[in-house]
Amino acid sequence: MDHTNADEDIRLLSDPHDTDGADLTFRRVLRRIEEAADSIAIHMFVWRNDAIGHRIGRAILDAAERGVKIHVKKDVGAFMYERIEMNRKPFFNVAIPLSRRLMYKISALTFPDTYVEDEYGFELGRQVMAHPNVTMEWVDHTHTKYYVFDRQAMITGSINIEDRHRTYRDYMVEIVGQDAIERFECRNRGAEPYDRDRSLDFVLNRAVDGKRQFEIKPVMLELMSQARRSLYIEMAYIGDPDVSRKIVEVAKGDVQVTVLFSKAANIGNDINYRSLLRICKQADIGVYLSDKMIHSKLMLIDDELAVLGSANTSVFSMQKADEMDVVVKDRPAFLAAVKETAAGRISQSKKVESVDELANYNRVLASLQQLHQLLH
Repeated sequence: MDHTNADEDIRLLSDPHDTDGADLTFRRVLRRIEEAADSIAIHMFVWRNDAIGHRIGRAILDAAERGVKIHVKKDVGAFMYERIEMNRKPFFNVAIPLSRRLMYKISALTFPDTYVEDEYGFELGRQVMAHPNVTMEWVDHTHTKYYVFDRQAMITGSINIEDRHRTYRDYMVEIVGQDAIERFECRNRGAEPYDRDRSLDFVLNRAVDGKRQFEIKPVMLELMSQARRSLYIEMAYIGDPDVSRKIVEVAKGDVQVTVLFSKAANIGNDINYRSLLRICKQADIGVYLSDKMIHSKLMLIDDELAVLGSANTSVFSMQKADEMDVVVKDRPAFLAAVKETAAGRISQSKKVESVDELANYNRVLASLQQLHQLLH
């Protein structure tokens, strides 16, 4: 059983038995690619040259061969993660300046060693880029992740194209229907403002007429202020001071605040712990640590409204990067699916009994990790 029939036009791609989401998401993406008749648009942060990167790349090339028009919007900043983590191979292996390669070597000093060796080559990525039915758009400071198929359906959330997501806790959603996709396209180009009255709407950090607009944080702070009973946060990376203050404020207002957090994040672990410790010293919140990496970006407010997508509550996501979240309310089946999945993840995690458990982090690395986000 899975949650893919939760509501008519939005479905949580999560299996309540494993509570991860990546396998179901990748299967759904591959099926949608195979079924696409006219167009596919992909906006991706990390696209790693590994098993799932190759499978999706092969499916894209096959779609292009049968005449589907493919547009790939790929973040160049993610080359850093693709080149210094895991197999250190981007799917799209383009040349980068020496200055950037040197920056990667310096940044790598704050990353854990995750190197894995494999035999994947770069030929498939070159074939995709060179195909006449594929257009590539290179962008920077974008952390957004989505696929749009025939302008009729989309899959979005926070799962990159890389094998290690199969071991993470994460979320993606499938949104179907021409009206929903037209609304996304409208919001994506900044043609209309975010509508608080819609039961499903998109909120974005993005460039409009050459100027970046950061609307996710103010919307998120406003929605958090509306919490009356409960606020559940499942977040990969934290540290934005305004969001931290809002969590403390909400918790002091008799709202039950629960945070699900990684016991050891893949990156930025020290700034994560420093930020969480400071919050917990100021307010009584329930903190649970997961042995599996929490890569999710989710808030569930009073079990009646969900905010989920690509945006962490880190300085980078709130103040620097293009991001996209989906705000969902008045969709009881979908919200029930989110609540059930979150409860499953909590049940498999360990509750923090003392704030002292959060104090074991490297102060120097925490400062360097925060500085890296501020300067990114």
